[in-house]
Amino acid sequence: MRAVEVLVMDPDTFQEVVGVLRKFDLDYVVTDRTDGDGTAVIRFPLPAQTVEHVQDRFEAMGIDDSLYTIIVDPEVIISDRFDGATEPYHEVKGLGYQGISRTELQGKTADLLPDLSIYVLLTVISSLVATAGVLLNSVGVLIGSMVIAPLIGPIVATAVGTVVNDDRLFAKSLKYQAVGTGAGLASATVFATMVRFSSLVSPGFEISALLRLSSHTAPNLLLLVVALGAGFAGALSLSTGGTIDLVGVMIAAAIMPPIGIAGVAVAWWATGIIVGSLAVVSMNLFAVTLAAVISLWYLGYHPESLEELRRARRVMLTRVLLLASAIAVSATILAHVSGAELPVLAVVG
Repeated sequence: MRAVEVLVMDPDTFQEVVGVLRKFDLDYVVTDRTDGDGTAVIRFPLPAQTVEHVQDRFEAMGIDDSLYTIIVDPEVIISDRFDGATEPYHEVKGLGYQGISRTELQGKTADLLPDLSIYVLLTVISSLVATAGVLLNSVGVLIGSMVIAPLIGPIVATAVGTVVNDDRLFAKSLKYQAVGTGAGLASATVFATMVRFSSLVSPGFEISALLRLSSHTAPNLLLLVVALGAGFAGALSLSTGGTIDLVGVMIAAAIMPPIGIAGVAVAWWATGIIVGSLAVVSMNLFAVTLAAVISLWYLGYHPESLEELRRARRVMLTRVLLLASAIAVSATILAHVSGAELPVLAVVG
């Protein structure tokens, strides 16, 4: 359920908004209304999946400049008004499942993008912890790095920006991904290099004994399944208003351990492992994004107008093909790394 508050700025807009609510026979209250300037606050509850349809009615009347809409996710709704098929709320068209509106989806996605400096700082800290986990051969430390990593925001923002045709959100998410991934790889490499040439490791420290190798062809499909599953879960959790924190850990699990392995491999110049781990990072990033894009489009998150829908469909198909091609290239590189195989720790990610 959602509690919707509409602040109208003139009497004509007030009458039009109230007309829409009365047409659907929806419960509403009017507060803070003054006769002097015509402003008023209209509050009404709606099932989450029907908010989109009511907002579209407001947009169709061309009154966007005369009102503010606030959508609140309440803690608890105690009422029998939303039960039973004969109630008016079931007559309002919804998304067909318990999904939130497009505007709420975009708002929640924007909230997942912190300030760029904070995002980079958290990514760097996560990369350092992941590198330490690789050097310590500790799965527990690697899990800690996954909890810290703020990777889910830019990834789902890329998907949302694609399906709702929001170029600004898409460009911002790509910037975050590029800067964050670059900072993560750089910090992991610098930290691992410092460890190598310090007294923290013995002169006879053998990196190949730490990065135990397994067949790099066997886990490829498993790694891809993990990444695709994380993308599908992230899109579904975000669009239904569910808890997304644990899904963020799942997404980080597909990316952070290979970043730590890449940093260690660069420090010890294990070229085969460098290429393999970077291929894993690329493949997982592309796969998570691809799964999120397909999920959100399938769930009905795309522009309503025919012109914008055609453009969004064209852009979405182009980006899906690019992502699928990038995944195929990364998987091919991963399968043909000469003289190197994926570390066992990479399978954890």
